[in-house]
Amino acid sequence: MQATNDIPQVDDRKTLKDFIPLVLAFFSGLIILSIYQNLRLYFSGVLDSFLNKSFLLLVLHHTGFTAIVALFLSFLFNYLENRKSNLGFKTARSLLLIFLAIEGLLIAYYVQNYEILGVGIFGISDSENIRFFMLPIVLMLLLTALIFHYTQKVTASFYQLISRMYPFTIILFSLFLATLNSDKKPINENKTQHLLQSVATNLFDFNTYNGALEYPLLRLNKQKDLLGAYFNLGTEKPNIVILVVEGFGADFVGDDAKFKQFAPRLNALSKQSLFWKNFVSNTGTGFASFPMIMGSLPFGENGFSNIESYTNRNTLFSILKQNGYTTSFNYGGNSALNRFDRFLDEERVDFIIDKNAFGNEFQLQDKDAAGISLGYPDDQLFKKWHAQTAIEALPRFDVFLTLSSKNPFLIPDKEKHEAQVDSMVLKPSISAGNKRLINNHKEVFASILYADGAVSKFIEDYKKRPEYHNTLFIITGSHHLTDLPNENELGRYQVPFMIYSTLLKTPSAIRTLASHADIAPSLITLLDAKYGLKTPQKVAWLGNSLVASQTFIKTKQIPLMRDINNIPDFINGNTFLSAGDVYQMDENLNLLENTNEIETALAEDNFRHFKAINAYVTSNNKLIPESISLVSSHVNFSKTDMIWVESVFNGKDVDNAYSTARRLAFDKDFERSLLLSKYILSQTPRHADTEILMGRVYSWQKDYKSSEEVLKEVIRKYPKYADGYAALLDTYHWAGTPEKALDLIKILHRNEINATEIAEKIKRAKKHILKETALHTHTNETHDAK
Repeated sequence: MQATNDIPQVDDRKTLKDFIPLVLAFFSGLIILSIYQNLRLYFSGVLDSFLNKSFLLLVLHHTGFTAIVALFLSFLFNYLENRKSNLGFKTARSLLLIFLAIEGLLIAYYVQNYEILGVGIFGISDSENIRFFMLPIVLMLLLTALIFHYTQKVTASFYQLISRMYPFTIILFSLFLATLNSDKKPINENKTQHLLQSVATNLFDFNTYNGALEYPLLRLNKQKDLLGAYFNLGTEKPNIVILVVEGFGADFVGDDAKFKQFAPRLNALSKQSLFWKNFVSNTGTGFASFPMIMGSLPFGENGFSNIESYTNRNTLFSILKQNGYTTSFNYGGNSALNRFDRFLDEERVDFIIDKNAFGNEFQLQDKDAAGISLGYPDDQLFKKWHAQTAIEALPRFDVFLTLSSKNPFLIPDKEKHEAQVDSMVLKPSISAGNKRLINNHKEVFASILYADGAVSKFIEDYKKRPEYHNTLFIITGSHHLTDLPNENELGRYQVPFMIYSTLLKTPSAIRTLASHADIAPSLITLLDAKYGLKTPQKVAWLGNSLVASQTFIKTKQIPLMRDINNIPDFINGNTFLSAGDVYQMDENLNLLENTNEIETALAEDNFRHFKAINAYVTSNNKLIPESISLVSSHVNFSKTDMIWVESVFNGKDVDNAYSTARRLAFDKDFERSLLLSKYILSQTPRHADTEILMGRVYSWQKDYKSSEEVLKEVIRKYPKYADGYAALLDTYHWAGTPEKALDLIKILHRNEINATEIAEKIKRAKKHILKETALHTHTNETHDAK
């Protein structure tokens, strides 16, 4: 019988033990490329050192990218290995090598051009950039192949360590999640991940603007003045006061308002005003309503003031300032929130009152559960404005944002106002259901009572000023309070709107459906028709007229941003789209069943078009051309400047960046200190300590003129901050102009600056003046004797 040899089949399929070293080799390659990136930037003079905070963040982001790539590849690896031995291993190794090569190429481009490539990679075709694909591509492919080959052998021994941990896929997914919320800048971001995300976003964004117009919202300024018919305007331009009451919804003002008892004074004032029965805020958040009111501006993703890049525009601030108005912004809170400070700085607003401008004589709002106070309550804000605003600076444009009727509703005399709420709930005019609601939200209704009284008191005090009879008071709510339920999907946006003035011919109720976006266009048109303002010939307002002959205008479009990065609602004529649902509105803005398919299709098409334009104009600075923009241009930073800035300022901690700028100044690296200071102020313009540091640095460089200019602006903006005066007094001393210090004495007394340091510096200046006077006298006497 013939013997047979049964040769056992060797299973040479690769397992997770073989896959992990590939992943570790890939990660090691990314780290080596990171070192290469920072060394190149360091030797080119862009970075001060190649190992810094940005390098650590870059390692973190490489960790997240490696984790997500490995997670998906592990499934592909196992699937292919089960189909054919070594197929999964070879495929994974090839793909990881390709990713590593791409990262190397993108880093080569970054260190050469100081730009991170996104979807714009497909636009690289000019002769200056095409050289990127020649020698660097060959070098980087060779480098990454060598890195991957050798690190794979070294990291194979790490498997035993990894195998003792939790399941590999869970580890990978956790690492990826850990990097999602970390701060990303071009210098510390995985370049391949950035490219893939950019391409994916562009690829799957089917609602993009593809029109032929470079500035799709730009149009000739041909709006007719329909508001002027209601006023008897005089020969002098009127003052304009805009009061935006936080969270003040339509439920509180108007004949049909179900909680009108809680705003009795403003309800009474509405009877003496031009009052809009059908009015909406374009936003469901307080901060986003401000740019809309000021400039009828698009939202971007998170509200106009939060747009990262600079955007050309014209607003009430800039247009009225150009026409002789003194402008002011008044807010009891922190103007750095939602970048109001940057917005106002670009608008060159003359006077800004915010949380930093109040003195000890004003009482802060109580602290919340986290130990933080929002700022100064409404009555203190109005008191501050009356105390410091000169009557002579006319005409005026003053804007107020209140904060007391905002969560956590920590108003002054809270117990007294809540007791008033308790007594009002007992009235039979309030239904049982509303009584339960009021009792469950007592602090909310108390804050409305307080805000109502504060606004009314402000106007009563204003009546004592001579300019009262030539002033237009515009009062509206920012949005409907989210702490209270809405009647329907439109309720969040419904707010009161009134114009009160002795210039009004007769009080009237306007039924036209209008929004915050219509305020700026209508006011400018009103004043231009009467006084012939200097206005741009072309505008890009989202809104149009506050007044029409009927409630609904078929062509009127009102976009509605519910909250951050969420524009789900839209009004087109009397059609209301809300998160996929469609309604028709009656003349009281009640929502009815939709029955008109043609109007629905038109509304949906216009809504898609608006969202595309909103994204396009705000991300590409295509609202209006720079040639007709009245706002101040932003500071330009070179690419190399930005790489250095991001290497020392990776996060959002401005105070930490200031400390770095201060240390650089003390080390006599004045240029770097000024560069970082300018960047800080481009992001947070009202960072007083940074402004003072810049003034001192200029002085240390013996540029006393620039130092004086900066520090004079500091004491104008922060009249209660002693450090600004101290720095300016030092500049006068070092410049040899002590006599200028005496000009500050009256200002110091007026603002109650009594610091010992300031007194010593004034004493120093006086002593220097006496010494100079004595020396001058002695010189003259000696000359006469000769």
